[in-house]
Amino acid sequence: MEMSYPPKILHVGDFALFPKTVSASDVTLFAGVSGDMNPLYLNETYGQHSSYKMRLVPPMLIASMMGGAVNRLLRPSSCPVERRFSVRKPMQVGDTLTTRAEVREIDEEKGQVRVELTAYNAAGELVMQGESVEDVRMCRGGEER
Repeated sequence: MEMSYPPKILHVGDFALFPKTVSASDVTLFAGVSGDMNPLYLNETYGQHSSYKMRLVPPMLIASMMGGAVNRLLRPSSCPVERRFSVRKPMQVGDTLTTRAEVREIDEEKGQVRVELTAYNAAGELVMQGESVEDVRMCRGGEER
């Protein structure tokens, strides 16, 4: 099978950004969908009285936003084979987050792309980092590219 996507389109070092200000309603909606009702994420007073001194954005919401950067990079679609994340700094509700996905390796034989993932707050501080391996051979209900 000759794979025309991504090697002829993507190159190591290509990247995409996904910036978003994370609102209280974003966090509440995420909690409703995920079932993660941690008061650090949902209760301003609780967050203020915690050791963090603020209401936090759930790390899995940040990880989901990293998926937005991956989607922008690997359009029209890809399927994650593996994703890993490390939280580096808590993020406050109301802050602007910029996630970045950068191609680090392209495996033509497997039809996979290894992507470095990072997320920064508005102050430019690293909030989360990770890596994703994406299968880019299949899309649109199983049709090969």
